[in-house]
Amino acid sequence: MIALLLTNAFVVIRRRYSYSSFEAITSGGRRSNDINPAKRNNCDDGCGKIIKKFGTTRRDIIIKTPNVAIAAFGMIPGTITPGVTSAAAPIESKDTDSVKALLQRKIRPKPLKVLRRKLSQDFAVLLMRSSYNALDDIDVVGMDQFQRDFFLIRASEYETYKSNLGPGMVQQGDLTDPYYFDFISFVQYKTINREIKNNPLFVFEEQQIVPPENKGSSSSLSQEEERNDTAAPAVFVPVVVKRDPNLTNKMLIPTHESKVGATILDKLDEIFQSSDSKIPNISYRPDSSILLPAIRQIVTLFLINGYAYNGKVVEDNDSSSAAKFVIILTAPATLWGSKILQSEGDPLNNDFILKTVKEYLRRSGYNKITSLIKFNGPTEEVTITVN
Repeated sequence: MIALLLTNAFVVIRRRYSYSSFEAITSGGRRSNDINPAKRNNCDDGCGKIIKKFGTTRRDIIIKTPNVAIAAFGMIPGTITPGVTSAAAPIESKDTDSVKALLQRKIRPKPLKVLRRKLSQDFAVLLMRSSYNALDDIDVVGMDQFQRDFFLIRASEYETYKSNLGPGMVQQGDLTDPYYFDFISFVQYKTINREIKNNPLFVFEEQQIVPPENKGSSSSLSQEEERNDTAAPAVFVPVVVKRDPNLTNKMLIPTHESKVGATILDKLDEIFQSSDSKIPNISYRPDSSILLPAIRQIVTLFLINGYAYNGKVVEDNDSSSAAKFVIILTAPATLWGSKILQSEGDPLNNDFILKTVKEYLRRSGYNKITSLIKFNGPTEEVTITVN
């Protein structure tokens, strides 16, 4: 009984005090005295900025210590406590540098050098954060392990990607650069797929930050403390995490996809609902005359934020009774990464427009939704069929 009470108490602590790596990197990701510059290119650097327009993560960071970023992302091997339980074993350098991994990177198609628009910083952060938080919400892996796996995959993939593009083509750490966003969102989803598809456990341990005592909120740290890195280092403890037993492993992929689409759709609604650019209101099972302009408006909002060079939506009027819509994007920000994820058989893709449109369709009462993504040079064609 005592053990059960302690377990439940730890779960409560996790819900109250866990935080997102995208918040942690805000306080430490850009200061040269935080980490070795050679190892500082974690996650997506600037993606941790707290964006007022697109909001913060559901699990806001509780404390703000300059050393959080290092411990959270596992910059130094061994920062994760041994014995953390997970169905997908933590990645080691021998995995990312194996003959198989090297050959896989060697034979991949090279990223195309095409004219692309810069993304809105706010919007790029929204896309990355929605994917991270969705994984955190479904409780499949300790987020400390995810962060370390993410870092090691990123580190192993980046030099090949940069070399294939050529000098000066990618601005590392700049989420507004479509070439970097293409890469970092690919790495994020490569890691997410690894954690989800390996039959994750329902109960595991996660390293959680210990909330500060008698220090109040993060604002209690002075600017001088942050600047001089004089605050005490973050302290982590193992916390038992229990997934909702109703969320089976077979449900993880569609649930993650739905959560990402819902986060993006809700934010777009929040920002544009009072403007002429708003997405049409949802009604129950509307016909194609209503769905088509709604999908077009979603795509337009993505284009406004630099997601693709241009794009359009057309209705495919075939002989079937199902409604079919085709989204055609030229040079989208996920052109290379999405193609690689698909070709390598990963069930989750960084297809943010598709996730958002599908969530809109689900909210409109449609449950039978199928999709297909095709690539032709710099063009991505997304076909969505609704019954």
